[in-house]
This record gives sequence, structure tokens and C-alpha cells, in this order.
Amino acid sequence: MATNANGAVAYFTSSAEILSAAKAARAKGFKNVESYTPFPIHGMDEALGLKQSIVPWATFFGGLAGFATAMGLQVWTSAIDWPLNVGGKPFVSMPAFIPILFELTVLLAGLSTAGFMLFLNGLPNTNPNPFDPRISDDRFALYIPFADQSAAAKEIESFLGGLHAEKVSLVTEPV
Repeated sequence: MATNANGAVAYFTSSAEILSAAKAARAKGFKNVESYTPFPIHGMDEALGLKQSIVPWATFFGGLAGFATAMGLQVWTSAIDWPLNVGGKPFVSMPAFIPILFELTVLLAGLSTAGFMLFLNGLPNTNPNPFDPRISDDRFALYIPFADQSAAAKEIESFLGGLHAEKVSLVTEPV
């Protein structure tokens, strides 16, 4: 076993296998366990003990900022900066404002979601991928880092080996 390894990874061939392995790792008390799968697996968040994402809040506040910006800009231009009385319409005419309110709300909500996701995921990531490249095709991986664990590295490696994994290997590059 290499002394400079950062963690151990186990590869599985089905979603049911990795889901049960994730539940077993959490029951064993391992921390910061990560799963890498080619598609989302129902129940994996609960199996790994992940908390609710804060991305919907970024979307909400981005949309709120878009709505406030559009409303403020339209009220400023039509009622304060350059008021024109056209056919007796009120200066703040909500039916005329709705398309721009909608468009800017959706635009800033989408941009804030995309930007926040890039930030939370640590992208762009220039580190090389230390895992099998087939994870994006048909393999599933469960990674347990050696840092911050109460168990020794050898115990983690033997635990992963006992989960009926297709392959268990050590990871020496940063994840």
C-alpha cells in the first residue's frame, strides 16, 4: 500500500450496488464519502447524508434581483426621468411592464443558478481526474478519503473490498 495515498475508491457495475455500499459506509461512520455515477441515483443523497442544496436560493435571489432591476428601470424611465403622457395612460403602466419583468427575472435567475453551480462545484477544475474514465459511461465509484477518518487506511481499504466491488484501488492524486 502506498503511503502517500489520499483515499480509496471502489468501482461498482450497478446503481443498486453503489447505493447499498454508500449506506454501509455511512452506517460504518465514514465521513466525506463521495459517489461518482453516470446518472443521478434516487436515494443517494440520503444514503450519503447530504443536506439540502442552497442552489434554489441563488435562483430565487437572482430572479428577485432581475425583477427589482426591471421594475426600477421601467419606473425610472417612464415615470421619473422622461414622463410622457401618451393617450392618458398612467406613467406606471403594469401591462406594458410585464414582458420585460418576466424576461429579466428569468435571465438573472438562470445566470445566477449557472454561476452559483460553477462556484459550488469548484469549476473550472484543472486537476486531473484520478478515477476510471468509464465513470461517465457505465461504472459507479465510491470514494472514501483517508483524512478526517477514525479508521485507518488499511481498514477503509478492506471495508471497500468487502462490499463486492468490481475493483478497489488507492487514489494518490487530489480529488
